[in-house]
Amino acid sequence: MEHFIVRSNSGVRCMNKLWKYNNYLYIASRILIGIDVIYRCKNDTKNLLTYFGIFLFIVINDHLRMNLFYKDEKKYFISIFVTMIVSSLLIYNLGGYSSILMYIIIYELIIFTEGRTSRLLTGIEILLVFFIAIFEYVPVEELGSYLFWKDNILDILMSIVTLLFYAFMLFSYKTLRKEKREVDRLNKELELSYDKLKEQSEKIEELIITKERNRVAGEIHDNLGHSLIALNMNLDVAEKIIDKDVVKAKERISKSQILTKESMESLRKAVYALKEEKHTTLRSSLEEIVANIESSGNTKINLNIDEGVEELLPKCKDIIYSSIKEGLTNSIKHGKADKINIDVILEGDKSRVIIKDNGLGCNRLVKGNGLLGIEEKISKFGGRVNYSDEKDKGFEIELLFDNKNSYVTSL
Repeated sequence: MEHFIVRSNSGVRCMNKLWKYNNYLYIASRILIGIDVIYRCKNDTKNLLTYFGIFLFIVINDHLRMNLFYKDEKKYFISIFVTMIVSSLLIYNLGGYSSILMYIIIYELIIFTEGRTSRLLTGIEILLVFFIAIFEYVPVEELGSYLFWKDNILDILMSIVTLLFYAFMLFSYKTLRKEKREVDRLNKELELSYDKLKEQSEKIEELIITKERNRVAGEIHDNLGHSLIALNMNLDVAEKIIDKDVVKAKERISKSQILTKESMESLRKAVYALKEEKHTTLRSSLEEIVANIESSGNTKINLNIDEGVEELLPKCKDIIYSSIKEGLTNSIKHGKADKINIDVILEGDKSRVIIKDNGLGCNRLVKGNGLLGIEEKISKFGGRVNYSDEKDKGFEIELLFDNKNSYVTSL
């Protein structure tokens, strides 16, 4: 069954603000029409009882339609059709301001109903208004007179235009209301879609974090765990042979120191990756290291970082972090530098990290575990490490690697 009632957004027929305020206007207009009926029939008791009774019948029928019949399409349209016929008879026989009733019916049909039956009754009511306006003042026999049409054609055309304009304005207003409801519906759907997308994004982010934590946990187990086991074994051997073979014991202790350093590095990476503070960035982590070093008052560090570096994957940022930390250690410990420049640059699909100091430099570079570890990590990204080392002219480390696959995938 077609929807014959235009519902509000809340889904309750005609119980929105528009219907509420129209009800007030209906009540006021009926009171005025009732007073007009009484005034026109005040000298004729029979007509007063007849026409006021007809008027009360219309009022009661309208009340039942608006409050009871709106749930039943058939009863609703029968009620409004009865009002159309009875009010037409009242207007034709009595005249006066009762003609307002017909305009109220047109308003109700256009604004609050829809469908084929609604359009049919609207057309009939417009025709009734037009013909009653003619028959009320002109005898039927004069309708065929040429002089009548000659003298009144302009008035008739203006009446038609007025009626059509009134109906057109009501249809336009109704269309705007329907479009507004549709826009509100689409906005609500869009808001729901946005909330769902946001929820999905949060779930994806949570999965990524969980995956990264599992990866770090695996690294702790595979790297740190094995290193600590090897460290413990070497210390046990050193303890047993220290009184028998000092040289071999020292070798074991030296090996234990290397394992300790590797274990500390693995632990540092794990702690860095597991940091949950969303405000912690690569920049803030590096600035914290720089602040700690400069607090001694012996070294000045100039740090320049491209903002886009924060979009790189955590494992890529970890390489940059560990490389810079290792470079700073080398510059201060071995190069005795008091001024260090650090540049992290993104150039298209490439990343460059440059660590340059004003330290002692060297004639022949001997790579320790730290530098070898950096080279191994960079090679996994298809990159390389360049060194510039000249006696008394400082030391420079340049890291170059491909970051095409190092960015966080956009959601």
